[in-house]
Amino acid sequence: MSTTPIRHVVCFTGHVQGVGFRMTAVQSAAGLDVHGFVRNEIDGSVMLDVEGSAADLKELVHRIRQEMSQKLDNISTDVRPPKQYSGGLVIRY
Repeated sequence: MSTTPIRHVVCFTGHVQGVGFRMTAVQSAAGLDVHGFVRNEIDGSVMLDVEGSAADLKELVHRIRQEMSQKLDNISTDVRPPKQYSGGLVIRY
């Protein structure tokens, strides 16, 4: 990343587990300079912990929202200090 990345932790709620949500998130990151992970949470939500430029993070969430809109009830975002993730966006278990 050429600029200092920002980090967002995004929580998606709704019918988001068991529907390919994490794979959709990874596929939605194609062509974006984002790094981090996506995982299912015990409360039934999906958490996306990702770093990149503000524009790439906005585009990633937009793409996920477009693909999974019928499954989503809510999206909340927290800005956190960067952790210097690398390796693209991956699924964690």
